Amino acid sequence: MTKWLVLICILTISQGSLAAEPTGWWSVSPEQVAGAPCKNRRSPSDAEMLSFLQPSSLNKKSENLFGISFKDEDPELLQLFRDLHSYDISMKDAKPLVLKSSCNKVVCSAQSIYGSRVGLQILYMLKRYGFNGSHLRTTNASQWRSDELDDVLTALADYPMELYPLDYNRKLVHVKRGSRMKLPGGESVANSLMEIYDMWNEITQMERQQTLLHELGHVVARKDNVDDSAPWLKVAGWQERIRTIGGRPVTDYTLVNPSKAVSSYGKTNPREDFAETVVAYRFNGANLKVRQPEKYEFLKLRVFDEKEYLSAQACLTSKSRTETKKVANDILFAGAVAKAKKNANDLSSKFVGQAQDICLETLAKVMMDESGTASNCTSRALQRLQLVKASKRNKLDGSLLSEQQLNSIAFSGNTESDFSKRVRTKFSSDVAKSFTSDFRDSVHRGSCATWAKDAHMFFTSSPLMAKFTSQDRNYFYKNQRRENMSDFFNRVCQTTRQNAGRLDLGILQNLP
Repeated sequence: MTKWLVLICILTISQGSLAAEPTGWWSVSPEQVAGAPCKNRRSPSDAEMLSFLQPSSLNKKSENLFGISFKDEDPELLQLFRDLHSYDISMKDAKPLVLKSSCNKVVCSAQSIYGSRVGLQILYMLKRYGFNGSHLRTTNASQWRSDELDDVLTALADYPMELYPLDYNRKLVHVKRGSRMKLPGGESVANSLMEIYDMWNEITQMERQQTLLHELGHVVARKDNVDDSAPWLKVAGWQERIRTIGGRPVTDYTLVNPSKAVSSYGKTNPREDFAETVVAYRFNGANLKVRQPEKYEFLKLRVFDEKEYLSAQACLTSKSRTETKKVANDILFAGAVAKAKKNANDLSSKFVGQAQDICLETLAKVMMDESGTASNCTSRALQRLQLVKASKRNKLDGSLLSEQQLNSIAFSGNTESDFSKRVRTKFSSDVAKSFTSDFRDSVHRGSCATWAKDAHMFFTSSPLMAKFTSQDRNYFYKNQRRENMSDFFNRVCQTTRQNAGRLDLGILQNLP
C-alpha cells in the first residue's frame, strides 16, 4: 500500500486505507473515491469556463487595476480580477502589486499573466467555488500548472454546488515548489488552509482527490461551526471537557463511544471525525448509512441538503431541498420576468433596507478589504428584488435565482450607482448608530488608533453583525479580520476629523 499523509492542522498519516472497516485509517479509500456513484471524472473545458465567465447585464465600467487599464468591462469580472490580486494578510505592508498586460479585458489579461488555460481556471475557480488560486497575492506560493488545477476542479465538483462558496476568497494555492514539510511520519500533502505541497504531485490521482475532499470537509464544517456543535458531538459520541491550564480555559474532547468513529483517524478529535464522515457520506454513503445511521442522517440534513449518493440511480433521482425548491421557483420566475423588465427602474422605498440585508456580508468584507466594492452586490440585489416584487404575491425566492435569471433585468441611466450609494449611506448610518452617542463623539478625541481598536471590538459584537457571529463565532478572527476592521475604523477616524464631520459620513467616504 502507498505510504502517504495529509496535513490538516498538522496531521500525519502513516497507514494505508482500509475503509471497508470502521477501524481503517481512512473512512474511504482512494479506490472507493474512484468508484463512487456519480464521481466527477473530468475538469471543465475551456468552452465551459468561458461560458460561465460571460459578462453580466450590469452596466459596464472602465477602471485601472494593478497597472492594467480595462475598458467597458463587466463589473463582476473586474471584481474577480481585483480579488485575485488583492494581497492577503501575509503580504501586509508589501509594495502594491503592479501587473503587465496589453489586454483591456479581464479574461485576456488573466490569460496573459497566468497562461491561456490557467488564467481561465483561476477565474473560474474563484467565481464558481469561491477559492482564490492566485500565487501573486500571498507568500510562499507558486503558480499552478493547468493539469494540477484540472485535479482540483474535478474534486471541487464532487460536492453539491449549493455548498459553494464555502468562504469566498479563501486561498487554494500550491506552496512554493521545492518546499517540503517534513513531519515525524513523512511529508505533508495538503492542509485545511488549502495549501498543496510538492508531495501531492507524487501520489496517485485518486489520492490527490481524496486529500482535497477531506480538506474540503473541514472547510464545510467551519462555515457554521458544525464540527464542534453540541448536536454533532452528541450524534458522533464525543464529550466536551473544559479545563483550566495556566489560568486559561482549554477545551478537549473524549470519544466516549469509539464504535461511532468512521475511521481510526476520525478518532483524533470531533473535527477530523466530521471531515472523515463528510467524505464517507459522499463516497461510501451506502456503507455509512448501514454502519452509522445517525451520522448519515445528520449530514444528510445539515450538510448535503437531503441529496443522497447511495447508487448511480440515486444520484440522478435524489434531489436536494434546494433543487426541489428551484423547480417551483423557476415557474414563478417565468411569470414575473416580463413585468420586472418593464418596471426595472421603478424602485420601492423598501429596497434599500432589503438590499442591505442581502449584501451585509459583502459590505462587511469591503470594510475588511476582502472585497473591493459593494456595487456589484447591490446591483444584483436590486435585480433580485424587482423580480420578487413582480412575482405573484411576492412568492418568488430571490436567493434561488440564477445569474442567468438575474441577467434578464437591466437598468438604464444611473439607477445602479444611485441605488448603491443609497444602500451604502444607510449602512454607514446603521454602523454609526451601533455605537453609543458618547463613543461616536469620542472619534474627535485622543488617538485614532486607540479609538479604532475599540470601534472594531464594539462593532463586531454589535447586533448588526450578529448574523456572522451566530453562524461562526470565529468569523472576525479568521485571516486577522479584526485587525483589518480596526484599520478601516482608523481611516474612518482620520477622515471624520479631517472633515470635522459626522461619523456616519466618515464611514461612507471609506466604503467604496
